Amino acid sequence: MDARIRSVVVLGGGPAGWMSAAYLRKALQGTVEVTVLEEPETAADAGIEAALPTLQRSFFAVLGIAEDDWMRESGATFGSALRFVNWRTGGAGEAVARELPQGGADAFYHAYGLLPEHDQVPLSHYWHNRRHHGGTVEPFDYACFREPPLLDARRSPRWMDGRPATRYGWHLDRARFTDFLRRHATGSLGVRRVPGALARVETDVNGYLEALHTTAGEVLDGDLFVDCSGPRARLLRQAMAEPYLDLGDQLLCDRAVTVRLPHDDYAHGLEPYRTVLAMPSGWAGKTPVLGQFESNYVYASAFADAGTATEDLCRLWGLDPGRAETAETAFRAGRARRAWVRNCVGIGESAGLLEPLEPTALHFVSSALQQLARHFPADCFAPALLDGFNREVATEFDESRDFVQAHFACARRTDTPFWRAAHEVALPDSLRAKTVAYRAGLPLGFPAVDERVYYGGGTPEPGRLWTNASYYAVLAGLGTEPDAPLPALAHRPESVRGAEPLFERIKRQQQNLVDTLPDAHDYLRHLHGWSVAGRPVS
Repeated sequence: MDARIRSVVVLGGGPAGWMSAAYLRKALQGTVEVTVLEEPETAADAGIEAALPTLQRSFFAVLGIAEDDWMRESGATFGSALRFVNWRTGGAGEAVARELPQGGADAFYHAYGLLPEHDQVPLSHYWHNRRHHGGTVEPFDYACFREPPLLDARRSPRWMDGRPATRYGWHLDRARFTDFLRRHATGSLGVRRVPGALARVETDVNGYLEALHTTAGEVLDGDLFVDCSGPRARLLRQAMAEPYLDLGDQLLCDRAVTVRLPHDDYAHGLEPYRTVLAMPSGWAGKTPVLGQFESNYVYASAFADAGTATEDLCRLWGLDPGRAETAETAFRAGRARRAWVRNCVGIGESAGLLEPLEPTALHFVSSALQQLARHFPADCFAPALLDGFNREVATEFDESRDFVQAHFACARRTDTPFWRAAHEVALPDSLRAKTVAYRAGLPLGFPAVDERVYYGGGTPEPGRLWTNASYYAVLAGLGTEPDAPLPALAHRPESVRGAEPLFERIKRQQQNLVDTLPDAHDYLRHLHGWSVAGRPVS
């Protein structure tokens, strides 16, 4: 008897829905029929999204779509880092970094570049060893990564011939991104699109989903149902009654007010990074694309109301609160206890939601789709497959939760009730263990697998590299350093000496890349076919 899954029904037409439909149709090599019930509220998912460097490799490469093609279709620009501003000094929200008491600007980069290692120890630990012994006062990001000077100079992460110089992510228009995926999925991959609204869900006697009924009377039968209906989780949490693990006691922000503003890239340049500004009751992001940027003030409603948040955001950008076009959003950070229940799988915000401090939303979608394809079931839905998927998805979400919470727990600000409350939050055991290990000088990261980055001149750098220097970048940037250097380095003087040329090489690479890489705005104008007047070339 043929036990294969033959049909998949996806509820929701935003990025998560169309990513799911396209990925499953392609990754399963056309062996399943895929239908998308595209509800009106998800069909036009507006806004600007930041995406991690994994998007091309983990998603578009599977679809066989070249990076330049989807970038043009999505109006995408480069996002090579996050720049954190004023997370160590108190005061009102300001777009310009304040001065630190010990000197220097209250700003640092969390770059997406890879961190070299020497003798199986990441460079971060040699930097701290130098700093501890008075050998340097240079900040971690500028000492250990090639990217900060490139970001300051607003350079493209690619040369004009398209070769990558460093690792980077993207900023993209969500509506255009969704429209492109919709057209590709329906036109090239044979996905069926059903515009409409969900009226009711049909289940069998064992609680498995059998069909979705639309308000127009259409019945969508399926073997497997993918819930991409967003935070409402119409299938996973409502129909399947899967409990939601609320993280409101750990991540305090639960509201966002958003505004989109024009920007003169020709006069001011285009920032190839996203800025994250500390605010009195949360933080404000600035995510640029060509000719405009979006800013969202993500705040805790326990410490500010919507009116105050809107006034603070408008003041940040010199707007009149009474005339600015803003949008207000409420959310609950947390995740479903299980993302896959019976024959229903939650992908994206229906499975879990973190505040968008780090750009994980599209990464969660593509990562979950990889796991779903890997654990794809027969119609008996073997528990081991569901359990394996749920374990992988929950682990990744919880790791990301720890990382987001670390930003607030280790920030030096205590000037407002929100920032004082952030320091009083009880840390989960997993994050507490990480901070204890960090304080003891132990590495917090994972070695890269089959990853190489291009250094100045286009020569691949051989050897092992560390990809996850994220904790070091953020904690060191916030002014939190280990209590002492990695103890093993005291017994490895030759290794310590051998690491010194790495710092010198990074300085040479920084200068070379600043000198040879094009301006980010010039490169993107060329990529998107924009004229000097700032309009698309017809």
